[in-house]
Amino acid sequence: MTAERRIASNLLWTPQDIVRNPLVVFSSDGRVLRVEQCADPDRQPATEFYAGLLIFDFPPNYGTFFGKWCAEQAPLRERLPQCVPAPQGIAVVLSGIDYDSLRLTSQSRIMPVFAE
Repeated sequence: MTAERRIASNLLWTPQDIVRNPLVVFSSDGRVLRVEQCADPDRQPATEFYAGLLIFDFPPNYGTFFGKWCAEQAPLRERLPQCVPAPQGIAVVLSGIDYDSLRLTSQSRIMPVFAE
């Protein structure tokens, strides 16, 4: 039996659109098993909640991309399609973003969901 990991966030970026209030179930090896929407993702039992934008298949050298994006201040809707999905990509969360414009702020941070 494999342990699943349930992660919720404010937003999930997909190539098709932004998903609000996602609840994502990952397998123990980090594969996405399913994505659902729920009204209160931060209140689901046995679920980790990360405030921000969850992104699958982000380039493993996420720090390099994040540093460039902070300097350029381009909207995430323009930047994300250029790098996702990445070969051997990882799941990350961008926190401290401006949700209305989907831009990074001086408070923005990036964090891998799974330990490296």
